[in-house]
Amino acid sequence: MAPRLPLSIKLTRRAVARRDLFCELVQKAVRPCQADAAFAFHAFAFKADEDGFARELMDRRTELWLFRSNQRASCGDFLAVDMSSPWPARRRAYVIELKRGMPVRLGGGAVGVQLRNAASAVQGLAQQGDVLGAEAAYVTVAGDGAEIAAMLGRGGRN
Repeated sequence: MAPRLPLSIKLTRRAVARRDLFCELVQKAVRPCQADAAFAFHAFAFKADEDGFARELMDRRTELWLFRSNQRASCGDFLAVDMSSPWPARRRAYVIELKRGMPVRLGGGAVGVQLRNAASAVQGLAQQGDVLGAEAAYVTVAGDGAEIAAMLGRGGRN
């Protein structure tokens, strides 16, 4: 039986920059038994250019908290929360699905089932209480990572 994993884990700049620290971050967030450690790591591991996207977005927008989505849970690749407001209910979240070469699409069209559980992932963050409010707004964003980073780097305006 596969272990029960969270829908997302909060990323840090240091963990995105170094693979060994990323492994440590996953271990601390998930706390799997030794037999399930590899399964847990692969559920959150970066593929292709995802780590470059994460670094670029975290460098451009320091007020964004970036979360890595569980890749087996159909809730996108990342969740980003704009922490500019001191009130969780006023913060906006983005559920991001990276598709190399695809134009940016708000609302997440043409990405299949990868965003099927986006609402659940956002609700999971809201249940933590200090990140998002229960009624926090979110938008799904799909497309090329460089284009999404540029769009969100301008404050989310397309």
